[in-house]
Amino acid sequence: MSLTKSKPTILFVPGAWHLPSCYDLVSAPLSAAGYSTVSVALPSNSHNPVPSFEPDISAIRAALAPLVEAGKDVVVVAHSYGSVPANEAIKGLTRREREARGEQGGVVHYVFLSAFITPVGVSLMDALQNKDLPWFIVQEDKTLVRPDNPREIFYGDLSDDEAKKWEERLVPFSYQCYFGKTEFAAYREVESTFVFCTEDRAIPIQVQEGMVAAAEQQRAKFGRVVLEGSSHSPMLSRPGEVVEVIKRVSEGLGV
Repeated sequence: MSLTKSKPTILFVPGAWHLPSCYDLVSAPLSAAGYSTVSVALPSNSHNPVPSFEPDISAIRAALAPLVEAGKDVVVVAHSYGSVPANEAIKGLTRREREARGEQGGVVHYVFLSAFITPVGVSLMDALQNKDLPWFIVQEDKTLVRPDNPREIFYGDLSDDEAKKWEERLVPFSYQCYFGKTEFAAYREVESTFVFCTEDRAIPIQVQEGMVAAAEQQRAKFGRVVLEGSSHSPMLSRPGEVVEVIKRVSEGLGV
């Protein structure tokens, strides 16, 4: 009699300004296919600013830790800024680290959806050379930031109606999160896949490629998926392809 391996749980982490509902078009078909899914709400995405990215790390870890402590394998999927706190939250919870302690379960794969890869000791603001992006609208007291023209920056390949719907769901983001320095390189400890979006106007394709190349010089190795023509938000504009990527890495098939 052969034993059927249980499917991993999929943990979704949104990027800046976005609520967990941005993953609905991906999580629903995965749930229908028998995967358990969890979407994390980041405290930084709120009208009430937080002073650092620590609350985001805590929120992700609060969702992740009970899963791995129950012996479950987990695939973490992070978009844009979401990869920065997710990277920190994974520390100590990868399957490799847990197996070394004689424990079951853990993070088995990390999917970057056009997401940031920050080296240890580097903040996002460091990576931006301490300059706000041209489309940042920063509140005078430096607590909140909003995106200018999100239709163009985030949703370039959505219809006007769909783009408007998602634009209306955006919330302010806590500006001080850009200054949190990375302390752990999760992508060196767990199998990772980077989903490149060639028409991304928030993180241009050249920047995506540069981040992956730099990480691979630091003992990391990434599976690569290229979504030609995709904007910054493939979970909204290309959900079917994102679902297939997640299924393949969850089944250990590679990409």
